[in-house]
Amino acid sequence: MIFGDALVSELEEGERVKADDGYKGYAPEYVRCPSCIANPPEREEMQQRVRTQHETCNKRFKQWKIMREEYRHDLEEHGNVFRAIVVLTQLALENGEPLFEVEYD
Repeated sequence: MIFGDALVSELEEGERVKADDGYKGYAPEYVRCPSCIANPPEREEMQQRVRTQHETCNKRFKQWKIMREEYRHDLEEHGNVFRAIVVLTQLALENGEPLFEVEYD
């Protein structure tokens, strides 16, 4: 719902995202997913590595337990806390804890 309600409108013209088949309804205009007709089978291995790279980043967010543990502070600050975790994760990526490389064809 977040993608359809907010994120899809942030894509630039011609820009698409890689996603799993749960987003197939947005393909091929906005999403490239594994079972899309526009997804060539010879690129599946590379695309799987891209999805794995993305899940590695998600794992780093989850290490903070921001979405699993009960949030016990001012609910209006939850977004700020989550954004701070995103910034800390980005800084780690840029300063010695990068994700593995994926070569695109």
